[in-house]
Amino acid sequence: MSLFRKVGISCYPNISNLQVTSLGAVNQVRNATKKVSGSKTNKNDSAGRRLGPKAHEGNFVKPGQIIMRQRGSKIHPGENVKIGIDHTIYAVEPGYVRFYHDPFHPLRKYVGVSLKKDLNLPTPHFSPRVRRFGYELLTEPSEAKKEEDHMSRKEYTYQPKLEEALKAENELKSRITSEFEDALRNKFKLVLNQEDLKVALTRFYDIFQLVKIGKPVEDAKIQATYNFIHDLKLTERRAEISADEFLSKKAYFEKFFSSLDSQVTVDVDGSLIAYIAEEERQSERQRISKTLHSTYSNRVLSVKERKEVESLICTPGVFDLLQRYQLRTKYTPSVVPFSVPDSVIEITDVKNPPEGVIIQKIFDEAARSTRIVGRPREVFAFRK
Repeated sequence: MSLFRKVGISCYPNISNLQVTSLGAVNQVRNATKKVSGSKTNKNDSAGRRLGPKAHEGNFVKPGQIIMRQRGSKIHPGENVKIGIDHTIYAVEPGYVRFYHDPFHPLRKYVGVSLKKDLNLPTPHFSPRVRRFGYELLTEPSEAKKEEDHMSRKEYTYQPKLEEALKAENELKSRITSEFEDALRNKFKLVLNQEDLKVALTRFYDIFQLVKIGKPVEDAKIQATYNFIHDLKLTERRAEISADEFLSKKAYFEKFFSSLDSQVTVDVDGSLIAYIAEEERQSERQRISKTLHSTYSNRVLSVKERKEVESLICTPGVFDLLQRYQLRTKYTPSVVPFSVPDSVIEITDVKNPPEGVIIQKIFDEAARSTRIVGRPREVFAFRK
């Protein structure tokens, strides 16, 4: 029996499924391996997804209009169309639908949008691309007025701010040009005709706008001259003046600008001052810089001395906007650095500091800890 059991176990490894009869025979029992459950038949069919082309060959489509709904890329996106995550192809430009084959992918079928009715796709490989600028001539006055008045919601929302900004700009321009005109007539005694005066005031205001954003005066003059000549050239291209008139006006105004710039120039603060030659300007810069370094460098300045420094920095016609900023940062900073002598005072009694001294907590690099010190009121530029 022991031998039989060994043989039986070796022949039938799944011993849990074995049964031994009284006569010594071995029977294998097969158990169910799949659960039996009832079935349900859904007799309600779902609606179709309405796949297929939504615009056919030659149909006119607008941007965003669906051309093809599909499952998978049976039709590939071509020119002026895009494909969504569900493989829906839609137009991105107004035009006419074209189904075509691409010679570089002969086994694929494409759909695209042709911008003109007489154009076929694909566009030849080395041909220039057809572009849409989005402008059409509207001959109907009512339609033209409607198109001019149309604006997006964002534009409509920003209209009050834009009108305020435009009003402020016009007021500034009116004030500055009025001051320029008064200076030309009373200070510099220049006698100009009406056209030359208008051109000169416009030129000075353009120079002021460029100088105000940090451009050097000489570069601003060159830019203003170029802009005027370019606008004059555009009037000639629009056939408002002839080519001979353009050449004569160009020569006249170039000579006029050269004569004007040799007498009058624009300062950073927006005032008209007498012209200063470059050599004289460089000499004055060196003199003022030397005075600032020898008199006001590396020490705490009083309020009176700060005004003296500001007066030297703002000498008319010497420093441009960037140079003035650099000099102010160096000699009259908003807060004097701790390395400047007499800018830090040791405090023995924190609760009763000396008059004119401000308590401040600083980090001591040597001791690697914080300590409380006093700083003179003159260290801070915003304190009087």
